[in-house]
Amino acid sequence: MSERKKAVAKPKAGIYRTGYIVAIVLAVVTVVEFYIALTFNNFAIMMLLGLVKAYLIVNYFMHIKSLWSEEESH
Repeated sequence: MSERKKAVAKPKAGIYRTGYIVAIVLAVVTVVEFYIALTFNNFAIMMLLGLVKAYLIVNYFMHIKSLWSEEESH
């Protein structure tokens, strides 16, 4: 029984770690956006950073990539 719990807990730890890393990256990109908005006021850079943030949110928090995976064949 304890082996099963260890086997289940290990993948969850990886998932949580990925979520924490993505959240930290989003926070860093937000700080960079704020700095660029105050100093350069460059629309193109702001748009690129916004697209990076959107990609991270859609892929890691909305689980869009799992829609096209063939994990389940229903």
